[in-house]
Amino acid sequence: MTLIKNALIAGSIAGLLSACSGTLIQAERAAPATDPFAAALQTGYATLAREELDESDFSDADTFAGRALSAANGKPPAPENFDARKIPAETLPALVDARNRLLAVLDGGARRTLPGKAAAAQLAFDCWMQEQEENFQPGDIAACRDRFTAALGLLESKRLASAAPARPLPTPTSLKTTMRPTQLSTRFVIYFDLDTASLVPGSESEITRAAAAARRSGAAMVRVTGHADRSGSTGHNMKLSRARAQEVVRALRRLGLPEIGVATQAYGEEKPQVLTEDGAVEARNRRVEIELTH
Repeated sequence: MTLIKNALIAGSIAGLLSACSGTLIQAERAAPATDPFAAALQTGYATLAREELDESDFSDADTFAGRALSAANGKPPAPENFDARKIPAETLPALVDARNRLLAVLDGGARRTLPGKAAAAQLAFDCWMQEQEENFQPGDIAACRDRFTAALGLLESKRLASAAPARPLPTPTSLKTTMRPTQLSTRFVIYFDLDTASLVPGSESEITRAAAAARRSGAAMVRVTGHADRSGSTGHNMKLSRARAQEVVRALRRLGLPEIGVATQAYGEEKPQVLTEDGAVEARNRRVEIELTH
């Protein structure tokens, strides 16, 4: 029986290896895409696939090989989305911010004006996503994250340098008449694991930042709104989002929020950050938003 089981396992591994190798070979042998951004993605994803294949990570090798082949066919994929991987909740805020900033520069024209650097940023982000999902090689996570940070920083600096002012800067005299006091607000987001109102490790640091910002800025009001994804019933999600908001309020008080007004509200699944089908699990929708108003 053991011999049969071992043979089945070996056969399964051989099948996976053959499948992802076939896709990777197609991507590597395909003519370079005519679009420079797609061509850079084609080469980069094929390299990532080959690295994962060498580590016997057949699933990720197949994922990267498929993205390389898509780029070779003139259909460069977008940066990986969060529904493609199981990202630890405590690391999600940094990745959400990173992806939003990456999309801002890509959609702002970087694919066309700086195709090689834009592709390098996207490849580093997807590498970071893959390593963060595995979450057991801190050195590899840091390497991908650092490559992404460097590439994105360059793209953002180029974008700012090329942005022309919409109109002439006001003179000192006109500044006196045009400047108006602005209403300040600071927003913080706390993410939760599936079907729980308990804070995940690391989230208290974000709540501490919110409490400290309220003290320093003299905020007059704190709005705390709870949300849920669509993986449960409507009624259950409403209760869950309310419990999450209340848990964050308790933590805010515990971590130094001054004695100012706090308004809590629960939206359940009504105001998702990411639109999904009913019943879908989506980590970015399981959140509490903290907003400081002045």
